[in-house]
Amino acid sequence: MLRFDLGMILIATDEFSAGNKLGQGEFGSVYKGILPSGQEIAVKRLAGGSGQGDLEFKNEVLLLTRLQHRNLV
Repeated sequence: MLRFDLGMILIATDEFSAGNKLGQGEFGSVYKGILPSGQEIAVKRLAGGSGQGDLEFKNEVLLLTRLQHRNLV
């Protein structure tokens, strides 16, 4: 699994700018990002007090790691 630090995510999403916002769900927003390599990514930013706890978030990440898609990193 690839790992990204917060600094790289902030740069890629232009600090979660409104122009990069792709959508919003119950637990947070999804933003478009561009890595230094030019690869486009989507970043989920959890909303404070969203109700999604650590366990639910970890389960979501585990599920996403099992999916095989060129746009999921």
